[in-house]
Amino acid sequence: MRIDDLHAVRDTDLVADVCIIGSGPAGLTLATELAHSSLRVLVLESGGLEPTPENDDLDDIENVGAARAQPYSNARNRILGGSSHTWSGRCAPLDDLDFAARPWVPFSGWPIGFAEVKPYLDRAAAHLGLGYGSEFTGDRFWELADRNPPRPEVDRRWLRPYFWQISKDPADPFDAKRFGAHAAEISADNVRIVVNATVFHIDTDVDGTHVEALRVLDSSGTERLVRATRIVLATGGIENARLLLASNRIVPGGVGNRHDTVGRYLLDHRCGVVGALDPRTSAAARDRFGKYVVKTRGGKHTFLHGLALSPEIQAEEGLLNCALWIQEVPSEDDPWESVKNLLRGHLTMHDARTVASHPGLLLSGAKRRLIDNAGLPRKLEHVELRCMVEQTPDPNSRITLSDKTDHLGMPRPRIDWKVSAQEDRTVRRAAALVADEFARLGHTSPALREWVRGTSDLTAALTDWAHPTGSTRMSADPHTGVVDGDCRVHGMDNLYIAGSSVFPTNGHANPTLTIVALAVRLADRLRR
Repeated sequence: MRIDDLHAVRDTDLVADVCIIGSGPAGLTLATELAHSSLRVLVLESGGLEPTPENDDLDDIENVGAARAQPYSNARNRILGGSSHTWSGRCAPLDDLDFAARPWVPFSGWPIGFAEVKPYLDRAAAHLGLGYGSEFTGDRFWELADRNPPRPEVDRRWLRPYFWQISKDPADPFDAKRFGAHAAEISADNVRIVVNATVFHIDTDVDGTHVEALRVLDSSGTERLVRATRIVLATGGIENARLLLASNRIVPGGVGNRHDTVGRYLLDHRCGVVGALDPRTSAAARDRFGKYVVKTRGGKHTFLHGLALSPEIQAEEGLLNCALWIQEVPSEDDPWESVKNLLRGHLTMHDARTVASHPGLLLSGAKRRLIDNAGLPRKLEHVELRCMVEQTPDPNSRITLSDKTDHLGMPRPRIDWKVSAQEDRTVRRAAALVADEFARLGHTSPALREWVRGTSDLTAALTDWAHPTGSTRMSADPHTGVVDGDCRVHGMDNLYIAGSSVFPTNGHANPTLTIVALAVRLADRLRR
């Protein structure tokens, strides 16, 4: 496997059997799965090996919709490894119900079901540094963890226990998997990665049914052509739609957009703090709904325990999928970050003083981690109750092209992100149920924020979570989506899309595990 800078590549035309545009978790998973096959694989990455202000600027947007709180320099990365450069590593698969057509959720329903994705989750886990790919989010967690479930049980009429798993980088047990750092480990002669290679136009035949070539710019602005038998667009939830729409020289509305569906149904996760717990009186609740360490064949892996709405109450009350969890916010002099720096060999004098000042906390933490297989006790600033809710698909929530351009001359994406009252109502109901459930289980109820309370008319204090989804959604009908159940663009014979932009609905789960599972599934289809 070679990693080249396009500026130094002397080939006038680059040729491959499969060209993957983008080197994030989807793109590098595809490349890894296709390594050692008979296919010549070319990966094009717009960024380089390190972030630069010039490349970060290419991700700027024009926002004309709901306010977006996440800085895109922290979430969308033009660099080898893509968004894995800054992601938090929290993983969970979508639920069965997320794939279903739900009468109370407009435009819901996937053309494939969970059963078609599940076989690929364990293979995805290996790419993400996870111990398990599936069957860890519910009651089976206790079996995997070799623990007895806590008593009393959660009232399943309203809520269900839910678990997330934290990605672990093979090179750093304190960090999530950074795909770019491991790209050179793809030890296969049939895979080539080219960085600083920005695709700015997809050329098709006159009918827009077949990709003929890709127009690519290097860091000096010199244009190259790439020709491939099959192309996979894997540039992220916003950039996938942007590139299709901007490729309008031959097909006026953009590639794959004959039914005006590219860029529509833009989703994200709406998240926020819905309540607070007192650090002094919430230890028991934080022990139950906190972090657990589980031994697997691949080592120890960390899981976070929370609560999600039951499928029954979602159907009965017309609610969306939503989950809540306790978030401990450490104080500035919490010693565990200093311990991590020590173990990484980066200890400063500040770290040394912090470690020396908290011997009791460190001793109890060692016991919890090594013997109790639980989360570390932190010195806390405060404790929050947070939520993440899926969005209602809306064709008017969309990405279009701005009149403004970046320094390469490509139109910036104009984001008109819509939010709905159904999302607000779901969060308020879920927060009230969790507060009541904490009291029933014998814990002090969280103090809910004023806007969450049922009688409040305040605006919901929820923001995006930098999980753009749905803008090239999967559908059986070309009139309601962009790709089919195999992630091939409707009406085209050699263009595929990978990533969260193909999700018709987004559930409450962080998207990366499903992104990677679908990439593994797509790799199998391309190999055949």
